[in-house]
Amino acid sequence: MIDLVVDALDVNMLIARIDLNGVLARVELNSLLQRVDLNEVVDQIDLNEVLDRVDLNQIVDRLDVNKLMARVDINQIVGRIDIETLVKNTDLGALMVSSSSNLATEAVDLGRSHAVSLDDTLARWVSKLRRNHTGRAEPPELSIAPEEP
Repeated sequence: MIDLVVDALDVNMLIARIDLNGVLARVELNSLLQRVDLNEVVDQIDLNEVLDRVDLNQIVDRLDVNKLMARVDINQIVGRIDIETLVKNTDLGALMVSSSSNLATEAVDLGRSHAVSLDDTLARWVSKLRRNHTGRAEPPELSIAPEEP
């Protein structure tokens, strides 16, 4: 008999006659939500798929960098740096040698420049004292030996 009633029943027409707003008004959502296990729901979420939908540029654009940096403890970050490993991985010795050799080269060049300037000044004084107006004698010309094949 039930099969006959179910077969004769037009389900679409029955649903059209039901007042869904009235049914939903009678449902207690709080008691329904208390039955939901959120951990089970979250376990079903594919976080990689969610992150693929997130526009990180939009999030970064909304960040207040100054406020973020105010919260950063630089001393704590510096305290976590392994100086020994940093020095080991950085060829600090070569860097110091390079810097000091550049400094030494510049100092020698500066000294030579001052020596030439002093030499010229002394030559002019000596020339004036001797009352020699011919000027300073040029250094002797170097002879260059022809290259042998």
